[in-house]
Formats: sequence, structure tokens, C-alpha cells
Amino acid sequence: MEFNPETRYDHRMRIARLALVGALSAAGASQDQPVVEWIRANAIPLAGVEAGHGFADLQPLKKLIGDARIVSLGEATHGSREIFQLKHRMVEFLATEMGFNVFAIEANMPEAYRMNDYVLNGTGDPAELLKGMYFWTWDTGEVLELIQWMRDFNRSGKGRIEFTGFDMQTPTVALDLARRFVADRDADFLAKFDVAAGMVSPEGSASSGSPFGVATGTFPVADAAGKKIRFRGYIKTEGVASGWAGLWWRVDGAEGAAPLAFDNMEDRGATGTSGWKRYAIKLTVDPNAKGIQFGLIMPGRGTAWFDDLAIEVDGRRYKNASLFDLGFESSSPQGFSTDGSGYDVRLDAEVAHSGKQSLRMTRVADLPDPAHPDQSLVESRWKDVIGHLEGGRAVYRAGGATDGDIDWAIQNARIVFQGAQWASDKVPRDRSMAENIKWIADHNPNARIVLWAHNGHVAKGSFGYETMGGDLRGMFGQEMFVFGSAFNSGSFQAFSASRRTLKTFTVPPAPPGSLDATLASSGIPMFALDLRQAPAWFRKPRESRQIGAVYPENAPFAHLAKIVAPEAYDGILFIDQTTAARKNPGL
Repeated sequence: MEFNPETRYDHRMRIARLALVGALSAAGASQDQPVVEWIRANAIPLAGVEAGHGFADLQPLKKLIGDARIVSLGEATHGSREIFQLKHRMVEFLATEMGFNVFAIEANMPEAYRMNDYVLNGTGDPAELLKGMYFWTWDTGEVLELIQWMRDFNRSGKGRIEFTGFDMQTPTVALDLARRFVADRDADFLAKFDVAAGMVSPEGSASSGSPFGVATGTFPVADAAGKKIRFRGYIKTEGVASGWAGLWWRVDGAEGAAPLAFDNMEDRGATGTSGWKRYAIKLTVDPNAKGIQFGLIMPGRGTAWFDDLAIEVDGRRYKNASLFDLGFESSSPQGFSTDGSGYDVRLDAEVAHSGKQSLRMTRVADLPDPAHPDQSLVESRWKDVIGHLEGGRAVYRAGGATDGDIDWAIQNARIVFQGAQWASDKVPRDRSMAENIKWIADHNPNARIVLWAHNGHVAKGSFGYETMGGDLRGMFGQEMFVFGSAFNSGSFQAFSASRRTLKTFTVPPAPPGSLDATLASSGIPMFALDLRQAPAWFRKPRESRQIGAVYPENAPFAHLAKIVAPEAYDGILFIDQTTAARKNPGL
């Protein structure tokens, strides 16, 4: 589906050539024929998905978008090459032809803002910065091409566009940025800030003070990089509730980036009271690994014993008695550091799977339930942090801080606060993302903003839950135009629901009568469609593929959600066939 710049799109010829997509289920097509005719009459055919080939076919979109301050670009999957390419082309059009100058993506806010220094000033490696935004969904060649286009656009003198993000799932960088501000501008408050910071653990970390017992070993990177690991061990439990006991393994790459691989058996660890049972973790260590930690973990109440650990590297038993005592027969847990606020972690000479002793973890303190943590104290502390920073504006200004510095520090503290609210299910993620977009808009009052996210986030409604787009419609009204996306068949990237690995899935044409199939039956391979005046057929729930990060094996029609298209989107971008997004080539 590559764009050929030497040909122009001919509506009637394309319809004839595709022969109505093989007549697409005669009964369904006949029943919906008036709808199909309406689509053909109102579709805005698109010449191709690739940026850099002009905007003649996109000119009618100016009338749809009008004076909207925000244009949202949804996606039906998180891993389709042509959807990403078309969204890139839309960003190019909106920036070049309509003056949009802020881009915001569904990625953690401060991490995404690091990319802004590259697109504006060329600072940093865009491939590394993209990976440092954590989401594999954006770590693709297509998104990297968009970022490189932004850099070239800013250098060209034809316009200016900034790169931002609005998500709040990971507190790591936000916490660090807020702390640096406090250390520089409010040293007397640093001790109280650190108390609040100590209550927040970075995703996947095993830090002291965290509500779990843990044993941590450091595995030699040279012995594992690029190889398949199998880590096994026996676990016995007594009264393990509100949590689990398990093995864990973590592979780190570049400093500050998300783990390259992480598994702590949260979904399949040992629980309740059970005798000795063998558990295992399997994963592949990235060749670019910079550090590896592994060990044993127990969140929750009760007691767990661990014994007879074993590590295989590419199928061969790993033995290095000078590094690790995997049977816990030494006088101390050789090769492992033990920790856990509220937990007693020690060798136990009374219980063993084999040999004379094992490693035991016992919950000894009356701590909040780790599986259902009482986040009220965390939220209260971070609310106080935000209040203190807000109240210190005058002092910070007097000390030389700019309003921009102050606002950014407060916003990063707010990201941490939002994460705590989300963890306690008090505030939906979508609402916090909408608030962060409003923050971006408020701090760029003359900006026109392009949003990039999944359909389920940009949608104004009709998804059965509070969406980011619904909150934004309440904030910005008709100043926002929402494009959803749809496709008929093809391939995409997603994590396998059963294998926990990223792979390519291929699905057949959408089922007759669905929104996607009816759009495809128009015979137009790519088009935009204004849904605001759509006929009654569209105003009933219709199935449409809404595929997120995970997809089940051997399920060609999974994740078909019933939506009322005009309630969800103002317009839709349709592509008949897709291929899978490609790996970030910069790494």
C-alpha cells in the first residue's frame, strides 16, 4: 500500500478494480447497500499513507477540521505500519498546511518531553530517546520516521512543532525531576519530599522500604546477553494471602530506560498454603543488556520458603559456586542481598526441600495490604508536596526560578500523585491523561495540538468507560475534532496473550455487517469520512476492531467492540489492509 507519486487517485477506477472487494458477502452487502452508497458519495479518498508526497488529496479535511484547536488521531491497533504512516502524514499535513505546532503522544509525560529537545535542537539520539519512553508500541521505525520528520521540519524554517506526551503510568523520571527542583530551590523541604518519594516505587523495582520481602542477586551480563534463560526453584507457602511468592528476573538496558525484560510471576506465583512445588521463569536476554538482577520475592502476608534454585543458559545448567549458593546451604544467602520493610528474610535450618536449610520470608509488620494497598497516605503525602510547591512560588521566583521551572516541577509532582490515584482506582488513567493535555494546552495558549493515542482513548464516548476524549470534549467542546481509525484485514504487532512475547498477528476481513466490513465494501482502499452527518445505520452499535497491546492466539475475530461510530468519533480514517509495524532501526 505504498503511495506512487506518479499516479493520482481515481475514485471510480479504484471501485471498479476492487470489484467491491469480491462482492463481500452478498447478503450483508445488499442489506447495507444504501449505507455503502452513502460512504462512496461522502468518502474523501486518500492517495496513499506515506508522508512527503503533497497534500492535494487532503485538502478537503480542512473543511472538516475547521478552526479546531485539537485534532485527535486514534488507532485501531498499537502495531499497524500503515495506520502509523497515515497518522504521520496527517501530522505533516496539519503542521504544514494548518499551523498545528504541538504534538502529544500516549506516553509518559516527562519521558516524552525529553524528545522535544531533539526535535527542536537536535540534542540526543532519537532512537534511544524513543526506547526511553518505555512503550514498545511506539518503539518502531514508523514513529522514528515521524520524529525525524519533525526535526527536519523544525530545521527547514517552514514551521515549528514540539513533541510532548500526556501519560502518567510510571513515576520514575517525574519523581527525579521534582526532587532535583526541591534540592536546588527548597533544601529545607527535601527531607519531607524524600519521605513521600520513599512511598513510591519505580515500576518493577525491588527497593528497600517496599512492601515485599526480596532476595536480589546480580547475574553476569556477559554470561547471558543474547541467550535464553530458564530460572527455576522450589517454593513452599503457609498462609500467603493478598499477594504471592515467586521468582523474578530483570534485564536492564540504557540508564533511565524501561527494563528490556521483567517477570516476577505476579500472575502465577505461589499462594495460600502448599507444599514444595517447582516454579520457573523463561525469557530471552537482549544482546544490548547492561545489567541483570534476579532473585526471589514475596508480597503479601504469610510465610514462604525457597530452595534448590537452578539457572539454565541456552539449555545448559549454570554453575558458579563462587557467585551463588543456589541451594542456600551456606552460612549466609551467598550471592543474594535480602531486604523488605516489614519482612523477616533469613535462612531457615528447620525447613528445606533438600539439604539442611532454605531461605524463608515472613511478613512480620502490620503493613498495608500489598495487593490492595491503602494508597490514602501516599496520596495525602503527594497532595501535600504539590500544595507546598504551589505555595512556594514567590520564594522560588525570588531565588531565580522561572515560572516555567516552577510549573514543570509541580506538574511532575502531579504525575506521581496521579499514579497513586490510578493505583488505588480512585481516578481513571484516561481522566489524568485528559488533565495533562489540558495542562499542555494551558501552557501553550496559542497552540494547535495533535493528539496520538489508541481509539479507546481519543474516543468521545461509546466505549463503555470514561475516555480521555470524553473528558476533553467536556473541556474543549467543538474546539476538538476526533479521528478514529479502522481497517479491514491484515497484520499488526501485539503481545501474545498466552506466550507473553511480541509477535505479528494476521486477521482476515472483518465480519459482514461490522463497521469495518461496511467501510471496506465501499471499494475505496483508503479514505477519510465525516461522521457528524452520518445516516441512521451508523447510529446503532456496530462491531469494530479495537486491538490494544495484547492479542490472543488463533482468534481471528477477537477484540471486536460494539461502538456507535458518530458517538465515538467526529471522523474516521479507513485503510483496507495493513501490515505489521517495523522495529526501531536505530537500535
